[in-house]
Amino acid sequence: MENRSEEIKELDVYVGKRLREKRQKLGMTLAYVAERLSVSHQQIQKYEQAQSRISAGMLYHIGQLYGVPSQYFFDGFQAIQQKKGEKVNTDIISHNLEKPLSILLVEDDPTDELLTRRALEAADHKVHIFCVHDGAQAIEFLRYKTMNVDFPRPDIVLLDLNIPKRDGQTVLKEIKRDREIQDIPVIILTNSISVQEMITVYKNQASGYISKSFDYDVFQKNMIGLVDYWSTVVVLPNTAQDSACINLKTATN
Repeated sequence: MENRSEEIKELDVYVGKRLREKRQKLGMTLAYVAERLSVSHQQIQKYEQAQSRISAGMLYHIGQLYGVPSQYFFDGFQAIQQKKGEKVNTDIISHNLEKPLSILLVEDDPTDELLTRRALEAADHKVHIFCVHDGAQAIEFLRYKTMNVDFPRPDIVLLDLNIPKRDGQTVLKEIKRDREIQDIPVIILTNSISVQEMITVYKNQASGYISKSFDYDVFQKNMIGLVDYWSTVVVLPNTAQDSACINLKTATN
């Protein structure tokens, strides 16, 4: 019974992900979808984040709006159909190098925000940047709770440690404790290099630690390298192709 509940939960999460990906692929905003379906944009967010189970009727209407059958949102999900003795042998994905890198910047200093934006936008790969200015805003944004902003789930978070309301260390810990957002890489930006600080953030599962150099050319080079790495070298969940193929093979006795 417990395994069955886990499979149902995984299916809810999978359907929510497919809903979000299809909406973003069509270029529809949360507000537009909510208006067409006569529900609040918060409710659409809950469906996409699997915080609220979607009814068959609502899934049918969303499919009509998106131009796909309801089955589309289940396609590719095999976990609940696996029998005992089956196993996943390969999980083949292709990297979508054309997709912009979505970055959440957590920075309270206007000057540093401007310089960071300019440095990131100097990269060859296209980036989408959204900035929040304190730790509380960062957590609210990532959890889709109160901020009415139509920006995709970030591929990475650039987090300044010295921010108001909740400092960067606290925000990092909260992100990595939350199962819904803990997979998002968090890169720390700091004005100084402290060995103890660096060790602490890595222990708290930060994916990087970058000094804000006073030499802008050096800082820009570092930011361009960061964009290149996270957009082309590694594969992130949001940059994997929608047509990712999961091959399931039955194990032979």
